[in-house]
Amino acid sequence: MSIIDRVVATSTLVAATGAIIGGIIQITKNADELIHLPSQMKSKAKTKNRKQKSKMESKSNFPKKTGVCRICSQKGYTEWHHIISQGHAKKTKQLDLITNPGNVVELCKPCHDQTTASKSRYLLQKKENVRKSKFWHHTPANKKKVKS
Repeated sequence: MSIIDRVVATSTLVAATGAIIGGIIQITKNADELIHLPSQMKSKAKTKNRKQKSKMESKSNFPKKTGVCRICSQKGYTEWHHIISQGHAKKTKQLDLITNPGNVVELCKPCHDQTTASKSRYLLQKKENVRKSKFWHHTPANKKKVKS
C-alpha cells in the first residue's frame, strides 16, 4: 500500500469517526427531549381524547342510563340504540335525530346485537368470512330456551 493510499484511508477513517462523534454529541444534547418524548405523546393523546369526549357529552341530550334493557329487562351493561339510525339521519340531513333523546333506547349488548344495523353488519361479516361474535342467539335472562 502506497503512502497516498494510507493517507486517503486514514483521512476517511478520521472523517467517519468525526461524523460518528458529532452524531453522539447531538444525541447527547437532545437526550432530555428524547427521554420525555413518549410522555409528551401520551399527554397529547389524552388531551385529544378528552376533547372528543367532551364534544360528545356536550352534544348528548340523552337521559342518564338506568342499566336496564328496554327489550328483555336485563340489568347491567347497556348501550344506546338509535331508533332512526345515525347514518340515515345524516343521509336525510335530519342531524337533530342523532342527539334527540326520543330517538334512543337503552339496550343490553345481546339485544343491541340483534337490531337491524347489527344484523346488516353480521351479514356483511359472514359474507367476508369474518365472524367475530354470535348474533341472533340471545335468550333473555327471564325466558327459557324452547327446544325445537
